[in-house]
Amino acid sequence: MRILVFSHYPDLAAELVSAGSGLGDVSLLATSDMREAVSGIKGAREILICEGVESGDQETLVELISGLASDFDVILLSGDRRGRELVGQVAHRVGGSSAVDASGLSVSGGNLIVERMTFGGKAIAVEELALPAVVSVQKGKFKPLEEGEPSIREISPPSMERRIQVVERREKPKVGVPLDKADIVVAVGRGFRRKEDLKLAYDLADVLGGVVGATRPVAADLKWMDEEVWIGISGVRISPKLLIVVGASGQQQFAAGIMDSKVVVAINNDPKAPIFEQSDYGVVMDLYEFLPVLTEKLRKLKGV
Repeated sequence: MRILVFSHYPDLAAELVSAGSGLGDVSLLATSDMREAVSGIKGAREILICEGVESGDQETLVELISGLASDFDVILLSGDRRGRELVGQVAHRVGGSSAVDASGLSVSGGNLIVERMTFGGKAIAVEELALPAVVSVQKGKFKPLEEGEPSIREISPPSMERRIQVVERREKPKVGVPLDKADIVVAVGRGFRRKEDLKLAYDLADVLGGVVGATRPVAADLKWMDEEVWIGISGVRISPKLLIVVGASGQQQFAAGIMDSKVVVAINNDPKAPIFEQSDYGVVMDLYEFLPVLTEKLRKLKGV
């Protein structure tokens, strides 16, 4: 079985190579701006470098991957927002089956078997996909390989008529450690009454050396924070060493995004809040009373 993998991000590309290696021979696709970044990735049979195409050119990537699809049985893409967009577009173009956020992959009877979370992370769905199959893979489920030097092959960009004109690109400002790579996360929920009150969470995160994330209501509904820090099934899945959940009830959509957290502390004034079922430690108290005291105690302990 031949597997084609691609991600805009080299660290996720390495995970995809590992995921595909259990199925068959893996070819890693890389754009010209990724050449150096993917050079250290192990385990693929070959790395296909497409000169003249950049990783941010989504229209050309769809054309490129779709054009290569006839040589492969399975196409694996990363489970981030850009990867999920590619899944639907490529699957439609090649007439293949598709699935998103796979946590397990295997082959049976000539079909691809995909495992992925369902019902808000309370169950694992096992799905059988006919080939060719296009699948996004959940981040962090496959460790990058440490052996296997791939060969390098240059390929030509697709010949295509462009329908999208890029007028301008702006780099998003990078603020601190990305949420999914942070060791300490303070997650805020609808228990905060005003946007300005989120400073309480930022003060705590600052003392701990962590970052602040949000539940769906705070990020998507109220727009108090960017959607990039939205934690949950439709947002970012996190796995910090310490997660402090403040004023969030802990509904399924959010709970599925924190399942891999090592230690979870919940602060909520409702003793029946579902978040306590997901927590190692719980504090039943008004966040407006508890957070300032906690932050001040930590400052004194750290001498700041």
